[in-house]
Amino acid sequence: MIVFIALKKLREGAGLSQNDLARKTGYSPQFIQKIEQHKVKSLTLEAAARFCEALNCKPGDLLEEGEPPKRSKLDKGVTFNSQTRTEILGNRRKMSDESAEVDLLRAA
Repeated sequence: MIVFIALKKLREGAGLSQNDLARKTGYSPQFIQKIEQHKVKSLTLEAAARFCEALNCKPGDLLEEGEPPKRSKLDKGVTFNSQTRTEILGNRRKMSDESAEVDLLRAA
């Protein structure tokens, strides 16, 4: 069983930005970003308490079972989730096809 910290889901559910949560907890936006990117594998009880107070949740709500959301890298190191990647690549293919059609029409 894999358990991970589901801070992003709770933060977005509360309608807060990373900066908003940083101000409420006293932690840096960079630390919050690392947690959300699953680069932080554990939290102290104090950190959990601060997040729960800011997000109005219970400590167990910070944990989620299963695989953390997968992220994939595209050009220039930009990271997207798999749905966004598919949409972008799909749009790129459509644009390429449309450009090819335009080029063929110009040549005719």
